[in-house]
Amino acid sequence: MRRIFFVAIGWTLVVIGAVVMPMPVPIPGIGIAPLLIGCAILTAHSKSFRRGLQRLRHRFDWLSRRFEQFTERGPQAVRAMVRRTRPLVLRRYARMRARHKGA
Repeated sequence: MRRIFFVAIGWTLVVIGAVVMPMPVPIPGIGIAPLLIGCAILTAHSKSFRRGLQRLRHRFDWLSRRFEQFTERGPQAVRAMVRRTRPLVLRRYARMRARHKGA
């Protein structure tokens, strides 16, 4: 029951952040905070979300670099989220597949 509550809160924050980000509000970039906090909650409580975010970071290098920028000045939950979703494992698997395919 507790996990379902946290997943619901996480998705709510992600949706709110995604809706508020493109809106012309007085404070620019205010939608990024609920989006990042929602992602941090979801990576802690949902393995499928964590893997999906890891795949996105592997596919889009610019996104991965932007996430890494938050490790320096973000809250602890966001830092843990960035650490959990590093795409290094997927890059290693891609190299292994390429090596076995060529052999």
